[in-house]
Amino acid sequence: MSAWPAPFHAQPLNTSIRVPGSKSLTNRFIVLAALGDQPSVIREPLVARDTVLMVRALEAMGTGFEFYDNALFVYPGPLRGASIHAGLAGTVMRFLPAVATLANGDVEIDGDVAARVRPMDPVVRAIEQLDVLIDHGTNAAGQATLPVTVHGTGSVLGGRIGIDASASSQFISAMLLAAPRMESGLELRHTAGQIPSTPHLDMTVDVLRGSGIEVFTFPRDAGPVRPGHPAVRWLVLPGIPDVGNVEVEPDLSNAGAFLAAAMVTGGFVEIQNWPRITKQPGDQLRTILAQMGASVAMMAGRLQVKGPEQIEPIDLDMHDVGELVPTVAAVATFATGTSAIRNIGQLRGHETDRLNAITTEFERLGVKAWVEGDDLFIEPRPLHGATLQTYEDHRMATFAAIIGLRVQGVSVDNIATTSKTLPQFRQMWEDMVSGAAAVRANTADLPVEGPDGTVSSPDPAPDNGATA
Repeated sequence: MSAWPAPFHAQPLNTSIRVPGSKSLTNRFIVLAALGDQPSVIREPLVARDTVLMVRALEAMGTGFEFYDNALFVYPGPLRGASIHAGLAGTVMRFLPAVATLANGDVEIDGDVAARVRPMDPVVRAIEQLDVLIDHGTNAAGQATLPVTVHGTGSVLGGRIGIDASASSQFISAMLLAAPRMESGLELRHTAGQIPSTPHLDMTVDVLRGSGIEVFTFPRDAGPVRPGHPAVRWLVLPGIPDVGNVEVEPDLSNAGAFLAAAMVTGGFVEIQNWPRITKQPGDQLRTILAQMGASVAMMAGRLQVKGPEQIEPIDLDMHDVGELVPTVAAVATFATGTSAIRNIGQLRGHETDRLNAITTEFERLGVKAWVEGDDLFIEPRPLHGATLQTYEDHRMATFAAIIGLRVQGVSVDNIATTSKTLPQFRQMWEDMVSGAAAVRANTADLPVEGPDGTVSSPDPAPDNGATA
């Protein structure tokens, strides 16, 4: 397959975008709906490779699904043994072994070649602590990897377990999602290191509670969980999840590439249906992009970002929002000075080693970028065109597309990898650049609400000649 020529557009963009539903929320709702005893309806779910893999896996295990009129109908049934392909989806390869402990029969889980090097050890060790037999692959370091086979007996007692989730919060989310159907529930303690992406854990707890499950969280010190004091222990009481009829929020991390387009072109991009309150890590883009010089405002459920004349360098700890790093790194390429993105060592265990991938692709472009410990440094320099690799990683594909807006001659090898979470990305991106995407021509006349709740009139948005 030939490389995709990334559209070049040095002039300011002016567009309004609607992104599909959140992958993280969709797959959490699907898992809990499958563990219920009543049909559920998931409205506006993301339909992409990761979510289709989740549906196919649970369907093989005995859950019924129907898709109609932008809604996924879920009909839970007794879980049975099955052979499952997880692709490169972290939520599938890590959530489903925990679910498989509740199945009556052997559940075999494997994935793409690249999936076999992603960390699996914590969820495997957690399942062993539940006295469930599990077979697994092993890497050179002696840690568990795919493929795994869970020998389910139809029930799990539950109890107390401890795991090290410093490589991914998905290990904790996996066990919490399966916990309600364990006979005595589950008490889980994180045993070592910092947990990355804690907003995703907050999301898991919210989805459980929204499904009627009682969940208690405890920080390292006594007292309630507070900002800056993340939970390290969770108690999930037994119960039957009832997802009911829910609507999935737009995927804010996927929206990041389009907001980055406003940044690097000095343009104006609006994301429709941005939730006012959300646990998605992508919501932190509002703060990050503002620190880089953007004008950011909320108006009637729409997030509006106007790119600055000059992009400011940043020095940020992004441990909790690691999935946003490729997007932020692409924007930092055009900053007025060196940026530091810190405490992101967990990116080495994502779809690819993203720290290595980012620095390698920057080198192709002429950017100076390097890693010290778990920190990434980016020193902008004059860029030149190149064919950028994606490593079968959707975030690396959108990273390349962002840079291509400002650098002529950028091509992207395997842009189709964006189908993992946003199959429409290529068409949406090309429509945005061509002016075919919707433009809110009257935004300059409407008041906007900022992050602090103040209301003011925005500056006029730049016009690229597109029509609504």
